[in-house]
Amino acid sequence: MKSTAATLKQIRQHYRISQAQLAKLLNTSVRTVQHWEQADYQPSGAAVRLIQILAADDAVLPALTQFKEDDQIMYLEHDDQKLTIMDVPFRNRKEYRATLNAIISNMYEGFEPTKRDIEDASRFYEEGPISAQEMLAAIQASADRKAE
Repeated sequence: MKSTAATLKQIRQHYRISQAQLAKLLNTSVRTVQHWEQADYQPSGAAVRLIQILAADDAVLPALTQFKEDDQIMYLEHDDQKLTIMDVPFRNRKEYRATLNAIISNMYEGFEPTKRDIEDASRFYEEGPISAQEMLAAIQASADRKAE
């Protein structure tokens, strides 16, 4: 098992980023990253998990770099036990997870889902796919509601 110090150095080499860039991604100071890399002390809590994710998945770096310090934290109300998203129930775990993942992925692009959007997604599983015209009409209706 690699030490945290070695893992951090490997992450920086893999992504070709500096200690300052890694510190910004981890929302910590450069000095803290230096201490971690020198094994003066170990990261804890969320920093450990984020380091593990950075080491495991190349898609994480682009996702992290798009956030600016003044960005708000994105959260989508959901309940893994009840299989609900914004209080909209799903019939099974597969439909729930697929919808949750799709919506969260689009939130990274600036999509702000409404309860109506979740209801529309849920209906897809019950009624089947909708036509392009129906999709465009739903998108326009959603845009009109947001403009009000």
